Amino acid sequence: MCLLFYAKTYYKTAFINQCNGYTVVTVLKSKFLKLNRLILFLALTATILTFINSFYSNYEVQKEQLVLQTIEVNRAYASKLSDTTEVFLRTSQQQLTYTANSLFNKMNDGSHLKEEANRLKFQTDSFNSVVISDASGLTQAASPETLDLVGRKLSSVGSVEALEEKRVLISSPYVSTLKNLIVFLSAPVFDYQGNYLGFLGGSIYLKSPNILSEILGEHYYKNGSYIYVIDQDKQILYHPEKGRIGSFIEGNDGIDEIIATKEGGLLLNNSRGIQMLAGYSTIPSTGWIVITQSPVESTLVPLTGIMEKVVLRTLPLALAVFLFIWLFARAISKPLQQLADKARSLDSPTVNEDIENIHSWYVESLGLKRAMLSGVKLMQNQIGDLKRDAETDPLTGASNRRAFQFKLKQLVLLEIPFSVLALDIDYFKRVNDAYGHSVGDDVLKQQTKILNRFSRDGDMVARTGGEEFVLLLKETSKEDAFLVAERLRIAISEETFDVVGNITVSIGIAAWAISDEISVEKTLSLADQALYEAKGQGRNRCIIA
Repeated sequence: MCLLFYAKTYYKTAFINQCNGYTVVTVLKSKFLKLNRLILFLALTATILTFINSFYSNYEVQKEQLVLQTIEVNRAYASKLSDTTEVFLRTSQQQLTYTANSLFNKMNDGSHLKEEANRLKFQTDSFNSVVISDASGLTQAASPETLDLVGRKLSSVGSVEALEEKRVLISSPYVSTLKNLIVFLSAPVFDYQGNYLGFLGGSIYLKSPNILSEILGEHYYKNGSYIYVIDQDKQILYHPEKGRIGSFIEGNDGIDEIIATKEGGLLLNNSRGIQMLAGYSTIPSTGWIVITQSPVESTLVPLTGIMEKVVLRTLPLALAVFLFIWLFARAISKPLQQLADKARSLDSPTVNEDIENIHSWYVESLGLKRAMLSGVKLMQNQIGDLKRDAETDPLTGASNRRAFQFKLKQLVLLEIPFSVLALDIDYFKRVNDAYGHSVGDDVLKQQTKILNRFSRDGDMVARTGGEEFVLLLKETSKEDAFLVAERLRIAISEETFDVVGNITVSIGIAAWAISDEISVEKTLSLADQALYEAKGQGRNRCIIA
C-alpha cells in the first residue's frame, strides 16, 4: 500500500511518498526568477546590447569617416601646395631664362649686370640672392652686394653643377660656401652662335625667410596640424620648427611609403611617436614631397559631440521599446503565473474550476492550461508509472542503480545476508565498434534475459553501467554464489547472439553478512576488485573476492 502526501510551505513544495514503511521526500525548490522578470531581463539585455552595438558601430563608422575625410583633405591640400610650388618654380625658371637670354651681349657691362641682379632680387622676392657668372665661374654681379662675391670664383655645388650642365636646372639642397642651406635655380647664357657665356642663378635660403616658407607657411593650425617638405633623401627642406630644417627624418614609420608612392594619404606615427593623419604630394620638377598632417587625437575631437547626439536621439526610442516589452511581458506572464499558483494547490477540491477560470489568451498558455487539467486526472496513475520508470533501466528492463541501492538498504536493514555477482562483458567495445551500438544494445537485452533466468524471487538483476551488470543473490553464501556464477558464465558463453555470435563475461563475487562486520560499500568494492582480477587473469572467468 503506497500513500502520497502533498505538503506546501511558503518556501518550497514537497512530495512525500510513503511506501512499505519507507519515506522518500522529493523537494522541489521554488525559483526566485519569475517569467516576467526573465522576459524583462532578456528585453533589457537585448536593448542594452543593441544600443551598445549600435553606439559602437556608429562610433567606428564616424571615426573612420573622420579619419578618411581628414586624410583626403590633407592630401588635397598637399596636392594644392605642390602645384603652387611647382608653378612658382617654373615661373622662377622662366624669369631666369628670359633674363639670361637678354644678357648675351651685356656680359661685359658690369653696371647692367648689377642692375639685372638687383632687379631679380628685389622685384619679386623670389630669391634670397642672385648671382651672374661667366663661363669660368667668375662672379660678374651679385645681389645683395653684402655677399661680396663679385670678382670671386664660385665653387658651390649649385654653381659647379650649372657650369657643367649648361642648362636650366634646380639643384638639390646643399650647404653653400656661406654656410646657408640653399636651393639654386640657374639658367645658362648663350650668344647667337650658341657659345656658352656663363649663367644667371637665384638662391633660396631654406633656413631663412623665403618665398617657399610664405607659400607653405599658411597652413598651420592650433590643433597641431602642420606641413613640411622633404626631398628623396628624407632631408627636411621646410618645417614650421625652423631648427629642424636641414635635418633628416628618423623614427617615422610612414616616410618610406610616402617616398615610394609619391601621392596619397595614410595613418602614421611621426618621429615623436604621435599618431598623425598625413596627406602628401610630390612636386614634379624637384621630386620634393609636401606632407600635410594632423594629429589623430585632434581629428577625433568632434566625435564626442556626434556620439552625444546619437545617444540623445536613440535613448528615447530604446526606453519606449523597453516599456512596451515590460508591459507585454507582464501580459504574457500573468496566465502562466496563475497556472503556477494553481500547480501548488493541486490537492484543492476546486482546482479544476480555478484552472478553468484562468484567462489563457495565447496558444502556449492555453495548451499548458489543458495539460494541467489532464494532468490532475492522470496524476495518480503517472506517479505509479514514474516510480516504476525511476527504478528501471529503459534499455534492458533490468533494475537500475537507484533500485539496486534501495534493495541493498532493505537487506541490510532486515539483516538478510546476500552475495553480489559483478559481471562485465569481455571486449564489449569491440562489439560496438565492429557492429554498431544498435547491435550492442541487442546483446545487452539478450544477456539480461539470461541473467533473469538465474534470478530467484527476492533476487535482483541490475544494470549499473554500460555493459556492467549485478546479480544480487539473497541468502546465498559466496561459495554457492560462485557455483551460480560459473553456471551463468558458461550459459552466456554458449548462448548464440544475433550478428555477434558468442561472447564471454568476467564475474567478480563477494558476499555480505551481518557477522562479517564490513560495510555494504566495501562488499561492492570487493566484488569490483574481483571482477578486475578476473579480467586481469585473461577474462571469461569467475573470481571470489
